Amino acid sequence: RRGRCAGEGSPSGARIWDGNSVDIRRSTGHLRELMLELDLLRLEREQRLEIDQALAPDDPLWGGDVRLHGPLSVRLNAQRTVRGDVVVRGTLKGEIELSCRRCLEDVVYELEEPVSFVFRPGLERLEAERQEVYVLPSPARTVDLREPVREHVLLAVPPYPVCRETCQGLCPRCGKNLNEGPCGCAQAEPDERWGPLRTLKLD
Repeated sequence: RRGRCAGEGSPSGARIWDGNSVDIRRSTGHLRELMLELDLLRLEREQRLEIDQALAPDDPLWGGDVRLHGPLSVRLNAQRTVRGDVVVRGTLKGEIELSCRRCLEDVVYELEEPVSFVFRPGLERLEAERQEVYVLPSPARTVDLREPVREHVLLAVPPYPVCRETCQGLCPRCGKNLNEGPCGCAQAEPDERWGPLRTLKLD
């Protein structure tokens, strides 16, 4: 049971979407890996590029860390700044399958996350991390957006998902899902060593 958390084209070719977005796929065994690459030469010519693609649930990018409940929509706009940075902004939208931390039932989390990536030239990796940007390799003809997208999805996932706020969880004795009703286990006898503490009255 699941709850809710509180184009076509040649496999090896490229295709233009809406005049600006490029869809490139390559085969990896039986999986389909979408190439989210930003063409810097084209960005230089056109000043602004749009990317409108969908990452499949079985894309190798996720590596078992993310369970998508359907494709992840990736809609981005890329621009160059005067200082030479490449700034990519947009939205990631989709559904992610998680496990309720209390009862372990499947939960579908609806993701709609605004994102912003900055790629900056002339930096070493440690300095880029300090500035919270990505390294723009020089010389480079393309920028790979797959890893930034993956990182932002992982950061957007709630660390402690629950199927609902009133989730009763599992019985610590028999493991029954208490949302489905009582398990019948006898109530644990109170530990008499804590008896004096229960008589204390706090102001």
